[in-house]
Amino acid sequence: MIALLHEPYLPLIRHALLAVTPRGVARALDIGCGDGTKTHWLRECCTPDGLIIGLERDINVLGSAQGISQIVGDAINLPFADQTIDVIWCIAALALFSQPQQALAEMRRVLHPRGTLILLTAGEYWVRLRKHPLTVVQTLPPDIPLSPADGLGEEWARLLRTAGFTQPQVRAYLLNGVAPAQAALLDSADLAAYINHTPVVSPIAEPEVHPVLFIVKA
Repeated sequence: MIALLHEPYLPLIRHALLAVTPRGVARALDIGCGDGTKTHWLRECCTPDGLIIGLERDINVLGSAQGISQIVGDAINLPFADQTIDVIWCIAALALFSQPQQALAEMRRVLHPRGTLILLTAGEYWVRLRKHPLTVVQTLPPDIPLSPADGLGEEWARLLRTAGFTQPQVRAYLLNGVAPAQAALLDSADLAAYINHTPVVSPIAEPEVHPVLFIVKA
């Protein structure tokens, strides 16, 4: 999984994260930040004097801290007061925590009532790719706020609902070079309705294993 989150996928990962992250954030937290490579992207979403915190359990992997407050800590016992964080990123880390549900409970505790939690994960999944008409594909925006077809990623949404987050939203991107990366995973009727296009029925391939990136926002 971790190998899928580096080159050549960093531009897509950065785009996917920033597309769902609010702007004008005062306090942002990246849980399981590693060396901080992706934590720096949060600067684009914060106010000029905004606070960006990278939290990592292993002090040995922390990298450059320029513009970021880096701390050593555990996701299941976050060292922050209740309702003090505006945006939380957790990138490919939730499954690595000893108690994922406790970690989610802690995220919910420290998140501001109007705050946003964004989880990212990647792996190989059985999917049915859609081949949409070129007339549809050419009109697509860079980011499409639609859930993938066939219930893909629903287990992540269900996990967040169990943790008390209401109405989580899932977006999925192919990591195999297909462009646009979202479209082949979207239902043709949903896609046509979103772009106000005449309804189409796109051919659906047989299930195959493909690398998929999930972004879950709550």
